[in-house]
Amino acid sequence: MKKLTSLLLTLLLTFNFAAVEAVAIDSIQQKEVIKQEENAIIPSKLEKEIKTSLAKVYGQDNVEVMYSNILEIAKKAKEQRSLSLLEDDLNRKSDWYKDEVIYMFYANHFGVKSLDKNNTFKDDIEMLDYLKGLGVTTIYILPFVDSPMEDAGFDIRNPRDIRADLGGMFEFQKFLSAARAKGFKIKADLVLNHLSDQHEWFQQALKGDTSKINYFVVREKMPEYTKYKDPKLGWVAEYKEANGKTSKRRIIFPEITENNYRKVTINNKDYYFYHTFYPFQLDINWENPKVLYYNLETIAFWANQGVDIFRMDAIPYLIKEDGTNAENLEETHRIIKILSAFIQAVAPRSVIQAEACQMPNKILPYFGTERKFKDEIKGKEKEITRTDEVQIAYHFPYMPAIWASLVTADNSYFWKAYKQTPQIPETASWALFLRVHDELTLEMVNQKTRELIFDDLAPKGAAFRKGFGVSGRMANFLDNNPDRIGMAFSILMSLPGIPIIYYGDEIGIQNNFANAKKSAKLRENKQKSAKSVKNNVSMLSYFDSRDINRGPITQKTFEDAVNHKGTYNNRVYERVKQLIKVRKQYPVITRGSFVELKTKSPEVFAYVRATDEDRVVVINNLSDKKIKATVLFTDDNFGKKGKDIYLKDLLTDKMIRAKVENKELSVRLNAYDALWLKM
Repeated sequence: MKKLTSLLLTLLLTFNFAAVEAVAIDSIQQKEVIKQEENAIIPSKLEKEIKTSLAKVYGQDNVEVMYSNILEIAKKAKEQRSLSLLEDDLNRKSDWYKDEVIYMFYANHFGVKSLDKNNTFKDDIEMLDYLKGLGVTTIYILPFVDSPMEDAGFDIRNPRDIRADLGGMFEFQKFLSAARAKGFKIKADLVLNHLSDQHEWFQQALKGDTSKINYFVVREKMPEYTKYKDPKLGWVAEYKEANGKTSKRRIIFPEITENNYRKVTINNKDYYFYHTFYPFQLDINWENPKVLYYNLETIAFWANQGVDIFRMDAIPYLIKEDGTNAENLEETHRIIKILSAFIQAVAPRSVIQAEACQMPNKILPYFGTERKFKDEIKGKEKEITRTDEVQIAYHFPYMPAIWASLVTADNSYFWKAYKQTPQIPETASWALFLRVHDELTLEMVNQKTRELIFDDLAPKGAAFRKGFGVSGRMANFLDNNPDRIGMAFSILMSLPGIPIIYYGDEIGIQNNFANAKKSAKLRENKQKSAKSVKNNVSMLSYFDSRDINRGPITQKTFEDAVNHKGTYNNRVYERVKQLIKVRKQYPVITRGSFVELKTKSPEVFAYVRATDEDRVVVINNLSDKKIKATVLFTDDNFGKKGKDIYLKDLLTDKMIRAKVENKELSVRLNAYDALWLKM
């Protein structure tokens, strides 16, 4: 009996152990399946990056819960992704953006039928043929989401809806379809630092929902501060914090606002809401996880609409920490890494461009680290090489450097900025521009250079930031001289980076002071008509000089520039069109190396673009005189005996006579001329 009992116990234990082992194996297998499913949503390498950054910003204890929520957002985004976008995800090159020429415009002001009637997206479809003829490849539509329009659309009321005055989501999707059919890519803004005070969060807070206060950067007591003009930064305020630290913060709009705080009374209690820009643009609190989720959902929404390039507006300011200038903080970079990994997981066809108005050494970290990761798309494995923050960044210091060279006819200003520019990752790219919707910033030049640019250009436009910027159109700044405008575009199109054209500049459009006055009146009326007098915005002025380089341009103006041969507008248009055509035709201009050519006179601005197959010498005459330009090569030697050679100018298809001797090459150029010589 004992033997039988012992045998039965042995059998029972063996069965139980086997059952437990089977359950354990099954559990492991289930976990592996779950992990594989998760990796199909967010690749393991990107998962690790996200979790590391979550720990830095939100604490290690919150990582798993937060990542689980992010995974759900990503899963939903991938489930809703269209087949055509998935095809792009699979087939598009990792660094496709390097070959683009970007054209930016306001949807309501680009090619209007009449100056008193704004466009909708339906009207903008009619302008696509013009853009196709010009030769640009990416369309950058300035802010078009729902907004009260007190800051030209950068005051966001609902980030997932289209403004009604633009035709709403229906017309926007029609425009996207038409643009894609013509081969255009789309660039759009992500305004991540702030929201309009008309956004539902702030409106709910005003009505007494105090849970929404923590969605913004808020304090309960206004800190003491001193305000002064810093010789390098412009106007700043130094706030004395409760912990004894001092926070030195830039006042971006000193003509408009006294400091960085707006007093708001909620439930009979005063709060002070932080704003980097206008007082009606309230900075959001990225340390609140709900703010992160909200923005990831917004990114997923627009990625699935087909946005190719996300321009992340004002990203240096995302995190505010007492005792700092609230710019370029480590936690800000961690937020960007999370957003970037998320985009690369759910929409690998899309990339990020940083709008960080900083010096190059401060911009460099925004590219992050270049790395490779593998993703499974439509059942196929794809290896992607990208940086882990942004892939494109504006090169802000180049803009004033180029303008200083244009104003003085001296190439040294550009080369100084170039030599201060660090090497960026191989797949990354600078975005270059001469003018945009904002001011020509003068922050990143020394006082002498700032004054010489300001003194020359301010009379042709308008002052901004009390001498630390100047507003105005490119044509006005260049005295409406089509040759000078064309030469400036030659520089833009031939430097390493992605060129951006601001609407109207390609046809020599003028300053629009009427638009600036109209915009100021709109701000004033909106603020004065606010329901709550108690919580009204306090502004020193409603006039924003940047509005002179904004405003409507008629469709007929663009058409006349194309069709009326020999006119001022046509001369500018034809030159820009040809520059774009040649740039696209020769990969050496978009992807070749870039080497300075020494010159014997400062007005000659010259350099070489080269690949293993091609080499092009670009020579720009910065002066208003005919010149003999001599450039000095380092590697080439043409022989001791001087001789004439003929080189093809890619811009005109003409053979240009050049004299060469030893390491020198000399050619003659007309005033404000430019040559792209194929060696």
